[in-house]
Amino acid sequence: MSVITTVCGDIAPADLGYTSMHEHLNADMTLMLALVKRYGAPPVPTELLSLTNENLAFLRDGGAVMSPESSTEGDVDFTAAELGYFAKIGGRAVCDASPIGLRGDVRDLRTASERADVHVVFATGLYVADARPATHQNLTEDEQVAFFRREVTDGVGDTGLRPGFLKCALSATDPSAPLHSVETTTLRALARVSAETGLSLHVHTAFPMSHAQVLAGVDIALDAGVSVERLVMMHMDSFFRPWDSMAAYVGDMATPRNITTDTPRAVLDRGANIGLDAWSSTVPVLPDDYDRMKGLVDLLRGGYGSQIVLGHDTTSKPHGKSYGGYGYTRFGQFVPPMLQQLGFDDEVYRRLVVDNPARILAH
Repeated sequence: MSVITTVCGDIAPADLGYTSMHEHLNADMTLMLALVKRYGAPPVPTELLSLTNENLAFLRDGGAVMSPESSTEGDVDFTAAELGYFAKIGGRAVCDASPIGLRGDVRDLRTASERADVHVVFATGLYVADARPATHQNLTEDEQVAFFRREVTDGVGDTGLRPGFLKCALSATDPSAPLHSVETTTLRALARVSAETGLSLHVHTAFPMSHAQVLAGVDIALDAGVSVERLVMMHMDSFFRPWDSMAAYVGDMATPRNITTDTPRAVLDRGANIGLDAWSSTVPVLPDDYDRMKGLVDLLRGGYGSQIVLGHDTTSKPHGKSYGGYGYTRFGQFVPPMLQQLGFDDEVYRRLVVDNPARILAH
């Protein structure tokens, strides 16, 4: 009999309910901050990094990664409150997609889950090559398989808390280059663990990765043994329009504003699942929610509704309802009325947020 592994134990798939499939509830952003600095981010005045009303716009647009006050790590009261806001709109479960190095103390997730009475499913795995703990930087594929298998079987450290899905990341700044060997090693390791355990494998992707690089990642995972229906390629909404497309649109009255779903369709045609999981993001280079909605509608009309899940990729306090943001509530308030207006019935939305998550997370 299949189960879904939450931070509070196993549940029946039918008990999962309305789910956001990609958030970061208790994220340690230390490695991400080091990564930003390593890639030459300009210095930011200290006064802009304080969590105050006048700084919220800057922090939401990407500045929060540099702001210690914006970190959610260890703030159980904040996390429980945000889960509570999600519950008020019918939310029943959230996936914490933070891999090792970004993942805070999983016991905090359990406490927040219990307080809010919302299921939380967390991950094991590793992030991009440049954002990993030193203890995990030089592990071979077999060593990674052994480590991840141990977390899945025995739990994280001595907590006894077991992850309910697997997470890794692919990245590229040169769309013509091969994928990073460190990242593909982890992808293969987790695909093998998925094949052994039945846990789903969720893979971070992002523009400016190329169409070919994304599909190469899909092929590597499948060749290593993951079942295609257990594979979720995340952030596929970032491919709806190139990062530089808005400059062309603004600079020429003859240039229309539009999106393309070519890359997500290619992944879906392989049989894999995709995440459209940046709802409410105001990061300037990403598509906005109307772009995202247009892409979702196109894919639904293309018959892909049973392979799509939704999330917000919320990582920091400025994005939370507690600070006037949407938290985990944006797609739940934005998507259903738009779908209804366009003639989709309620079962279409239910599939995105209830049926698909339960199918993917069940093992």
